[in-house]
Amino acid sequence: MTENINEIDVKNDYEKDVLEIWKKYEKLEIFSNPDFEYRKHPLLPRIVYKDSLLFIGMNPSFRKGSNIPGNEKNIGFYQTPKDENFKDISYFEKMKEIAEYCEVDWTHLDLFFIRETNQKLIEKLSYSNVEFLNAQLKISFEILERAKPKLIIVSNALASEFFGKIKAKHKGFEKIWKGFDLNFEGQNSSFNSKIGTYEIELNKKMTPIIFSGMLSGQRALDIGSFERLKWQTKMILDNELRK
Repeated sequence: MTENINEIDVKNDYEKDVLEIWKKYEKLEIFSNPDFEYRKHPLLPRIVYKDSLLFIGMNPSFRKGSNIPGNEKNIGFYQTPKDENFKDISYFEKMKEIAEYCEVDWTHLDLFFIRETNQKLIEKLSYSNVEFLNAQLKISFEILERAKPKLIIVSNALASEFFGKIKAKHKGFEKIWKGFDLNFEGQNSSFNSKIGTYEIELNKKMTPIIFSGMLSGQRALDIGSFERLKWQTKMILDNELRK
């Protein structure tokens, strides 16, 4: 694994590991239905940029019945914000808008690499095949640590649970959590009231993290909530620069 000062080469560093996960769990029921053939072909970002505004999603979506491109038959790597054609993916447009408003570089990472539009699949797996999810989380959180983000925006309610939100809901599945204690109030609160969001420890440093709703699609944030998110993001980043 080579360390670049500006970016993480996900394809080079993790392709082999991800393919080994898919090989190990290829007998799972979720891979047996021919209508969901696309689940057999994981998808990741080609590059994750360091020291940036990092957006976290749940998993890459894929429309039922669509075909996987020939060059992604085993594993795919999607384009990143600095790739010239990234504007063709509408999912990234709101992220780009926030970053431009804040005048910062940004990057994106999904917690899971399985293509699926219906996120109920991930929740179901958290009860039936937690080991498969945990193997992916081990990689995604390692990338997260290496990225050393200025600020993290988790733009998916279910994804927030894998950082430690609503732990009681999952009861005995402690091993799926990264281990963050996200207490809103009390003596052990990890909520920073000065910036209006939580902080988590990464690389022995407290990193601000915003848990947000989805930025695109039918359940996207309303205009007012999105404007407040832009304002808060800029306020936190400006505050970090002044430290």
